[in-house]
Amino acid sequence: MKKIVVIGGGPAGLLSAIEASKYDVDVLVLESKKEIGITEHCAGLLSIEGLEKIGLNKLPSEIIQNKEIIGAKIFSANGTELVVEKNSNHALVVDRSKFNRYLASIAHDNGIEIRTNSRVKNIHRKSENIELVLGKQAKESRITTKVSILAEGRFPKLNSQVGLSNPDEIIFASQFIIDGIENLDKRYVELYQISKYAPGFFGWIIPIDNSVAKVGIGTRYRPAKKYLRNFINSELLKERFYSAKILREMSGAIPLGSYINRSYTDNILVVGDAAGQTKPTTGGGVILGGIAARIAGEIAAKAIIEENYKKSFLKQYEKRWKKEFARNLFIMKLVRQYLDSLDDKDIDNLLKIFNKPKYKQIFTSKGDVDNQQAIVWKLLTKLELWPFFMKTGLKFIFKKNKW
Repeated sequence: MKKIVVIGGGPAGLLSAIEASKYDVDVLVLESKKEIGITEHCAGLLSIEGLEKIGLNKLPSEIIQNKEIIGAKIFSANGTELVVEKNSNHALVVDRSKFNRYLASIAHDNGIEIRTNSRVKNIHRKSENIELVLGKQAKESRITTKVSILAEGRFPKLNSQVGLSNPDEIIFASQFIIDGIENLDKRYVELYQISKYAPGFFGWIIPIDNSVAKVGIGTRYRPAKKYLRNFINSELLKERFYSAKILREMSGAIPLGSYINRSYTDNILVVGDAAGQTKPTTGGGVILGGIAARIAGEIAAKAIIEENYKKSFLKQYEKRWKKEFARNLFIMKLVRQYLDSLDDKDIDNLLKIFNKPKYKQIFTSKGDVDNQQAIVWKLLTKLELWPFFMKTGLKFIFKKNKW
């Protein structure tokens, strides 16, 4: 019997497995795909501070595509530009496929068994254990375990089978790797909050160097690829993309409805996208999901050591991760809903307001891509912003009641 089985070989699953292995317990990772890192769904923009929090502050150079990100350029529909930046490099662009394979190599070095082509179809409670029923390609049809960590990603199938909920709001995303982009500065991510091209989310250009970038769109509607092509061919971008060439296309989805009601039950912990541990403002899930995953791995290992697999013991996992960032997620969800309630003219006016030096200084000093509540509270203390917030607030309240 495997003591701990992690279902899912993405960052959250692998980080939870690595953490659990530190307590000298038997850990197995089941990955449904034929190879770890075979697909890339994420833009791979990760904060340096966030990577330190999940113990990955020394990534191999071959994983890093761009280490010079110092800020972002935010654009409205009519081209108004707001530049926010730090005084030094604060984020990395990574190759997510190589990143996942790197985590798998750490897991392997820690003695963790990883089985690919192992899709779990069903999960049952059997006496005081968990029984996993695997698909036809799996090496074993059934596996029994004491604790299972569910890290299935954005479309979990097993949460409901153990009485837990799924993330309730999904953003569809499409991303191209494009070469030959004009006027690209590798130091700045570009963000486009434009409802016509990215309804319900935003568009992005994440530079790899001064001519190659990850260009993407998130939207509430399908097909996201159609919105992305419209974005690239828009008046804002078409001149810069005139000679550009698409090197690779990818698509995915992002859970944005905030975290699920409960992320634990008897013998079970849920982590990462499957638990809704993603940032509603940006869709990023590696850092916050990674923080939760490390906590999950620790608690799962302690459950084995203390031979206590009841939810009364495992609930400390949720208590700890919520203490770390649940409030932050709640604030970010309100920010995302507020931004989605604004029309393009409102966004343009907001960027013009924030272009004032005193506000740009706030973004420089308080801005944190992984912990955005600090800057929100700081902006709310500025009374001169309240006329705008009050004017647009009714739109937010009216639209929020429809979500």
